[in-house]
Amino acid sequence: MSSWLGVANPPALAGQLSAADQTYEREIHRLARPKSHIPSSDEQAALQLLMDPDMFTDDAWQAMVKLQRYAQYLETLADAGVEEAPGCESCAANRMMLERAWQTVANEFYDPAGRFSQQAWAGQLQAVLAQHGGALHSKAEAYSALRELLGSLGDRYSTFMEPAAFRRALRQPMPAAERDYLAAQFVGVGVQLGGVSPQGGRLVEAPLVESPAEAAGIRRGDRVLEIEGIPAESLTLDETTTLLRGPAGSSVGLTVAPRGPAQQSPRQLLLERRPLPQPAVKEAQLPLPDGRVVQYVRLHYFTHEATGALAQVVASAEAEGQRVAGYVLDLRNNPGGVFEEAVAIASLFQDPMSPVAETVRSGSSLVDVVWRPAGLSPASWPDVLAGPLTSKPLVLLVNSNSASASEVLAGGLRDYNRAVIVGERTFGKGLVQYYFPMGDGSGLKLTAAKYLTPKAYDITKFGGLTPDFACKDYPHGVFTPGRADRCVTSALGYIMAAPAPDPLSYSPLYASTGTEKP
Repeated sequence: MSSWLGVANPPALAGQLSAADQTYEREIHRLARPKSHIPSSDEQAALQLLMDPDMFTDDAWQAMVKLQRYAQYLETLADAGVEEAPGCESCAANRMMLERAWQTVANEFYDPAGRFSQQAWAGQLQAVLAQHGGALHSKAEAYSALRELLGSLGDRYSTFMEPAAFRRALRQPMPAAERDYLAAQFVGVGVQLGGVSPQGGRLVEAPLVESPAEAAGIRRGDRVLEIEGIPAESLTLDETTTLLRGPAGSSVGLTVAPRGPAQQSPRQLLLERRPLPQPAVKEAQLPLPDGRVVQYVRLHYFTHEATGALAQVVASAEAEGQRVAGYVLDLRNNPGGVFEEAVAIASLFQDPMSPVAETVRSGSSLVDVVWRPAGLSPASWPDVLAGPLTSKPLVLLVNSNSASASEVLAGGLRDYNRAVIVGERTFGKGLVQYYFPMGDGSGLKLTAAKYLTPKAYDITKFGGLTPDFACKDYPHGVFTPGRADRCVTSALGYIMAAPAPDPLSYSPLYASTGTEKP
């Protein structure tokens, strides 16, 4: 019985083996070759090495043993004629697709929790195939097996995608969080609900910026117990969406339990539905007691449009000279977006040659890519090499919903002492997903790397970024007179205390080149 694992020049098990274990990689592909295959002299020498378990880590040795069992299992199926039986014409191709997915994960998967084991993964191949009786008769059965295989990784970001979903993902490379965010152009209250909580109700994933839900203080991790008097856990997500949306100006009643101790009393809220457009940025100039102002910008998500809009705001503020004392960049409830845009935005505030993040792949401790603005495509980001537009004090506001690209930007700017972070610990997602086709139109989305800050801080491992100055508030006081935002107030205090530039030496920067005006 031939196997996909026996193809010529198979991919390496990158990052999973020590130098002494490289023969294990060759054995993976030898085991399931047809019976007629005669080992070459090199393979015979490798087989001699395989007789000595001391040549391998224990995990690699046990994995090889399980792969040998898988090869024997295939031979048993072949002797029984399983894949030759009527109605099993596609069984071999379906099994080889399963093997290909297994090999792709072995090569590329990065487990941020460090639990991935060669031994355990080697056993999954036979376990999944055996659960289906040793034969995958149809595409539907093959796809079911692939979902089970990927599900065994325990990584919520890694999944098998059927052809239609895979095509959509490739046509829309924008991260899912941002697609969901941009899709929220509807009339409603602006709350994204997730799974059912063990304590009852449905968990709040995030409120949309500038939404009635955010204005009411609903936060990630809160539980919506009831919608219009109906228990939320009794509703599907589609049904909750239907109840939350409605005509502009109408109201919807929610019972919300705050995150934290279960004994906290739920709140009864009546929220007005309204249109929820999500502009790229929102900005204002906030006065200081000494007559100067602070340029405030709320960045809702990372897109090319947002990068351009932020650059325009900074350039206009710099044209006002010393009247602008500094900047507050509000990243609260920002779910991320296009990673490269976060890298590009860093160049507005610091040297474009300065690293913003590093990528580590496939379980290795070695840095795979160093991300800096100067390394981005000049065709897409023509202005990043111009240099920073400002050197004035910068404060970044974050909360527990600041995720992914938000965390990358904040960590990169702080590591170079270019900004201080005010707010709460961030979400803690510094992972990278890549797409891998399976040959029939379907594909895998796999976590394949993680981002570190320039000083090698692991955003995912340590559960987000810790702020320099702790503050807990939601964005509500900047554009609504009389409603103070404690975190914005804290940021203004920091900037006001920062040394003012020397009036005899200060010169604003050209927005187009980053050079000083004469």
